[in-house]
Amino acid sequence: MSEASSAHLVLHFDVNETIMIGDPAGGDTYDDSLNKILAKSAFCRATGPLGKNGACDITPTAWHDGTPMAESPPAPPPLQPGWTFDTPPGAAAFYKQPALKRAHAKKFADAGSPGAVYAAQRERCRAALRWAHAPHPALSSEDGAGTLLPAFYRTLDCLHRSGRSFSVVLRTFGSDLPRVQAAINAFARGEHPDYPEGAPGLELPAERMWRGRDDEG
Repeated sequence: MSEASSAHLVLHFDVNETIMIGDPAGGDTYDDSLNKILAKSAFCRATGPLGKNGACDITPTAWHDGTPMAESPPAPPPLQPGWTFDTPPGAAAFYKQPALKRAHAKKFADAGSPGAVYAAQRERCRAALRWAHAPHPALSSEDGAGTLLPAFYRTLDCLHRSGRSFSVVLRTFGSDLPRVQAAINAFARGEHPDYPEGAPGLELPAERMWRGRDDEG
């Protein structure tokens, strides 16, 4: 094993819209959060130079490929999550346009929003996130989805099976950590039907949970 692969790996995750859909502390329901995730992957054709926060002085009216937002093309322009941190010249993030974000972000793929052309994409995401097993008090939610994203469990399983030394650090401004703790512990005990072997060393005991405040010294 190389020195790089044997080094202890520390993974830091924010909770909301990273390993969990929904943000109750921020006032976002599951559907609000799913719409926002899609909105953050949508890009417009820039109407001029981008400001400091990525906004155009004039609100864009076309998608990045030039398709007018007012139209309903049979094949909408591809969403571009890879452009989030490396936006190509001539493009502007939908979510960074104040008027578009304010009016449509939480209802992005709903009828009446420019993003309604991505309704099918939202339904594919919803189907992929649906809990496919019998309801579980920690691993599934009332809306029929898994508590945490499937990719998160797969990441933990792959790292555990590899024998790699690693730690996971989670943070949230909300009140979600007890739910996350319960889901991780259920996974570690082998209660997830897709990972019956579990990973006992990943259980998250109460003494490793902390609540801090920004004004604490």
